[in-house]
Amino acid sequence: MGIIKGALKEELKNSLGMLKRYEEEINKAKGCLVKKKIGKKIYCYLVRREKGEVKFFYQGHLSNDLKKKYKNQKEQLIKYKRLLSQVKGQIKFLRRALRGKESI
Repeated sequence: MGIIKGALKEELKNSLGMLKRYEEEINKAKGCLVKKKIGKKIYCYLVRREKGEVKFFYQGHLSNDLKKKYKNQKEQLIKYKRLLSQVKGQIKFLRRALRGKESI
């Protein structure tokens, strides 16, 4: 039983490392690009959280390259949030498995 428990502990350690990396990548994100229609015109804003509040920053006219950059960033953010959710479930499972009682 010791070999299995050792493998589970190692996997838990790896999962906790992945959790930390995913959270760092999510925190690196500068925000998402949002288009707002005010009157008949469309304006671009960068939206991000700062100290628990949602803040909007006017971006003006954006080049296509910059729009692609923000689109790719948003896709990466979605990917990391999905991975974060999966690794949290894995950590929860591993902790429950390690808490179980050994039987001889």
